[in-house]
Amino acid sequence: MFLRGKMSDTISDDQCTMFLVRHGATELNLKVPTVLQGNGIDGPLAAIGREQAALTHQFLSPYAFDAVYASPMVRAQETASIIAPGHAVSIVPEIIEGDVGRWLGKNWDEIAAEDPEEYRKHLEDPAANPYPEGESANDIAQRSVPAITKLMQENLGRRILVVAHSIVIRVVLAHLYQIPLKSYRAIELDNCSVSRLHYHQEKLKVIVANSNFHLDPLCQ
Repeated sequence: MFLRGKMSDTISDDQCTMFLVRHGATELNLKVPTVLQGNGIDGPLAAIGREQAALTHQFLSPYAFDAVYASPMVRAQETASIIAPGHAVSIVPEIIEGDVGRWLGKNWDEIAAEDPEEYRKHLEDPAANPYPEGESANDIAQRSVPAITKLMQENLGRRILVVAHSIVIRVVLAHLYQIPLKSYRAIELDNCSVSRLHYHQEKLKVIVANSNFHLDPLCQ
């Protein structure tokens, strides 16, 4: 397992390690089918979301974070504070969740029934076809990928925690894996999963994506 042992002194001055975490579950995340909250519904974590964040804290406890960052949204900041208590959480506006436009607060079944053509086009290619009156995957990539890269460039020699959102993280991972953005939804990303990124000599790569074994106690 890649997250083992105390790693407080192993990062050289020309490298950065980022633990990129999706926020814990909210009540809307737990709905079946899922309700789209995007960046327009700013609710707190559900009880299970706080448990997920607490398990993630335990999982990452061998690591000493030099800095902690989060999206401006409550669910991301709350998750970061639980994972890294005692750290100030710096806000990064560019990694806010995607704007889902007029589908805000609707679930996918409602969207398919009420807006079938836009639904079909968006699922077929979310990079070219944005959420109606909202953002496309390409829009989100254009703001989030440079922001993630900049954070790592500004934190050479450091280990950082960043808490963001499903669309943002999957788009970033798709970019790094060189997967077409139209297919970003093929990347699984659980609430409070951990992805590990490494920056060295102007190259950014994924070490691990969607690590979620630490959440197994909640599945028993």
